[in-house]
Parts: sequence; C-alpha cells; structure tokens
Amino acid sequence: MFIPFLLLLVVLIFFYVSKKEERWIKYGKYKRSTHRTINQHKYYFEEVEFDSSQESLHVFYKVVADINSYDEALEVKYDLYNWMYTIFRFKDTTIELRNLRSFNRIQLIKSTEPVSIEEYEMDNPEF
Repeated sequence: MFIPFLLLLVVLIFFYVSKKEERWIKYGKYKRSTHRTINQHKYYFEEVEFDSSQESLHVFYKVVADINSYDEALEVKYDLYNWMYTIFRFKDTTIELRNLRSFNRIQLIKSTEPVSIEEYEMDNPEF
C-alpha cells in the first residue's frame, strides 16, 4: 500500500519539475508567466514583483545587463530619457524588458522565433 503511494508521489514530483519553465528574470517575487500568440507570432511573458519601485528600478538595470549578455544584439531600442523599456533583437529572438515602477514590477516579453522590432511593436498593444 505504501509503495504505490510513494511511487505515485515521485512520478508527480518529477512531472511537476520537468514541466516547470526556467525563469528569465532571476530576481524578485515571481508573479506569473504565460505563452501567447499574437498575429501568428508566439511570445513568452514573465512578470516579477518587488517591494518598492526603487528596488524594481535597481534590479531592472541588472536584468538589462543579463539579457544583454544572452548573445550579441543585432538591434537595441530604448527610451534614453525614461528607461521604462528596452527591446533587444537577437538572431533567434526578440526580448523586451519593461519596468512598471507604479506597480513595482518588471515584465519580460520574449518571442519564441525571430521577429523584427517593427513587427514586435505592431504586436505590442496586445500586451
């Protein structure tokens, strides 16, 4: 009786761990992640939360540096005066980071296939 229960528990734990996706943002409190398809483009969306907007801004720069070290960026777009978002286009993906200071959150949106920044921005209002 005990062995089938233990075996079932091990299988369920293995299934849960194998299905869990790796987080791109290693900091903060994980809030949610999801996959979405917009205009035939597939995206992965991840969001983390912080205790204050000061902390989210501080960590935002760390996450930008982490994403920048992912690969050589073919193109980068950001607002020089605001620093609320940064978009990186790599050879295999496009990644945007958003700092939502009013909510103490950072969002990451990553395409699962190569998408130009122009195409990404046309899909962007859906997020």
